Amino acid sequence: MKRTPMSLLGNQRHMFSFLSFNINGLNPATHYNAFIEVVLAYPNHWRFQGGKWVTCGKADNNTQGNKMYVHPESPNTGSHWMRQISFGKLKLTNNKDAKNNNTQMIVLQSLHKYQPRLHIVEVTEDGVEDLNEPSKTQTFTFSETQFIAVTTYQNTYITQLKIDHNPFAKDFRDNYVHCFRK
Repeated sequence: MKRTPMSLLGNQRHMFSFLSFNINGLNPATHYNAFIEVVLAYPNHWRFQGGKWVTCGKADNNTQGNKMYVHPESPNTGSHWMRQISFGKLKLTNNKDAKNNNTQMIVLQSLHKYQPRLHIVEVTEDGVEDLNEPSKTQTFTFSETQFIAVTTYQNTYITQLKIDHNPFAKDFRDNYVHCFRK
């Protein structure tokens, strides 16, 4: 996965670059839920200054709303998940009033650094977890997936990279591409 800043850009947007994982070692016939949890990675607020990201005070740690996104194909078999797990439909928002029951959205605060965690939880065929068996939960964290949530890009080169490569940035390509090219 390439390390690029993630964007909130307005009320809710697809995460770009999206998270995709290849896993193995699951029981092919057992059912699992797969979900992403996004947690604060550093207790600091960040800003882009002098061409780099620097800390600038304590993070706001009182954000309300979802911090988890259950994969829409959950529950599913181990053989299904061992093909690939992609979270291309996960959406991010900075809207603090976003409803807690909107399972497609994770609420984040701009200019804070976050760490996504992948959770694989063994469940019954109907998706029920055995809360008495913590050994049936596996959590994976990859430091290269950390990101600073932004509402606007702080660097014109990153803006152009998103416009060129993000499939959800069609409006930018159609309407604003002339603003960034020389």
